[in-house]
Amino acid sequence: MLELLKERGFSVSILTKSDMVIRDIDILKEMDDVSVGTSIVFHDDDQRKLFEKCTLPNEDRFRALARLKNEGIDTYALICPVIPFITDVKKLIDEVEPFVDSIWIYPLEIKSKEDKNWINVHFLIGESFTDFLEEYEDIVSSKDHPYWGRLASRLREERKDMKINIRL
Repeated sequence: MLELLKERGFSVSILTKSDMVIRDIDILKEMDDVSVGTSIVFHDDDQRKLFEKCTLPNEDRFRALARLKNEGIDTYALICPVIPFITDVKKLIDEVEPFVDSIWIYPLEIKSKEDKNWINVHFLIGESFTDFLEEYEDIVSSKDHPYWGRLASRLREERKDMKINIRL
């Protein structure tokens, strides 16, 4: 597919949780306006296994990003979804920063209690993180919840000192 896109003059942006993208570095380098990113949510590998048991550890994703960046390909990380009290955004930024040109950060957002994502998250939180289960629904069902405002303020302040493009 990448060969066809290259032949037709298309650009690509690839978002993956895999490191398999490095097999196509030669093709990507021949294309204009290419970017490759990975999404990360968890600093703790046990938490990653709980929520995303079939994904690669962050270290494998970071190695792939480092290789892509060293080859001159624009790289990015998507910290998404930020799961309140679990996703350590600052730690993830610190870990991935050397390997990417930009970082995008998005909150966990649940539209309704009937949403399959809410059912899954509620189950996992209730099973493993009971300390904050009561607060959870309020936080993830409102973009205006103070939790998100505090996080955004803290990140805006911290990114002033960083050399990387962070988008909230």
